[in-house]
Amino acid sequence: MMPTLTLRPAQAVLFDLDGTLLDSRTSHYRVYQHVFADLGIRFDHAVFTQHYSPNWYLLYERIGLPRDRWPEADQLWLHYYEQETPGPRTGAGQVLAAVRGSRRALGLVTSGERARVERDLDRLGWVALFDAVVCGGDAPRMKPHPDPLRLALSQLNLSPRAAVYVGDTIEDVQMGKAAGTATELIPLMILTASP
Repeated sequence: MMPTLTLRPAQAVLFDLDGTLLDSRTSHYRVYQHVFADLGIRFDHAVFTQHYSPNWYLLYERIGLPRDRWPEADQLWLHYYEQETPGPRTGAGQVLAAVRGSRRALGLVTSGERARVERDLDRLGWVALFDAVVCGGDAPRMKPHPDPLRLALSQLNLSPRAAVYVGDTIEDVQMGKAAGTATELIPLMILTASP
């Protein structure tokens, strides 16, 4: 049985994308395998599991990629990801429809690069669902810093206490708590909106 997310009286629900709404973990692993092979760095599933972070610069740091090679790794990542088409997590479309149907604002806060995120949202027919979308590079600092979530809240003209943030990693929880939102760590969910 999948866990149920019952919303508190909140005016907005903001989601992470990769791993929360999008089943992208396998795609990310394949992409990183190609990237690090091209850069001459050993990268297997154990390394991915141990060091994965939605902030890819933390991943680069953790595996010892020299900082001067980060731009090259970024370009390789975007190149290889273009060949991937991850689908939605089971139930994600229903969750988004339930939030939209509950008349709450809907936001997306992701570390993903904007062009890639927009491509995925368009492919899934989700572009029009979101009232605010914050991508990697939109805020001064990335997850787990609260800047991205604070930016989305300012776009929605809401205080942190009026929102719930839902993600799948410890960095999501850290960002949500630092921003002052109610935060849920739920890898798979069914949504029940409270009245």
